[in-house]
Amino acid sequence: MKYMILLLSVVWGLCSCSSDLNIKHAYSFTVKTLPLPQRLEQGETVALEFSLVRERIYEDAEYSFRYFQPDGKGVLTDDTGQRLAMNRLYRIKSDEFTLLYQSACAEVQQLDFVFIDNFGQELEYSVTFQHENKE
Repeated sequence: MKYMILLLSVVWGLCSCSSDLNIKHAYSFTVKTLPLPQRLEQGETVALEFSLVRERIYEDAEYSFRYFQPDGKGVLTDDTGQRLAMNRLYRIKSDEFTLLYQSACAEVQQLDFVFIDNFGQELEYSVTFQHENKE
């Protein structure tokens, strides 16, 4: 009887174990930029040097961004000079990347970025420039 209970306990223990491992793939991340000027003159270009800071490196993680410009006017390009359209998804190829912004107005300008990973996590990041009045 004692062996029967022991055998049933072992069988129950083996059957109750799940073969599915719960492996975490989605790690948190943040985005930083090098210091930016607070003021821009119309026609002036500034480099937005981004750093993607990950909680952990997971090789299959992919990151993208889109942007919106709720205030002001300007042109955003990637480091190859390709003009980027608002609300389009662009893949981030490296944890360090640069975008170029050229002011096209004499008023406050704001760029709102949404960074997204392939696990559905989103992070919002905004950049604001005041108009540089050289008078």
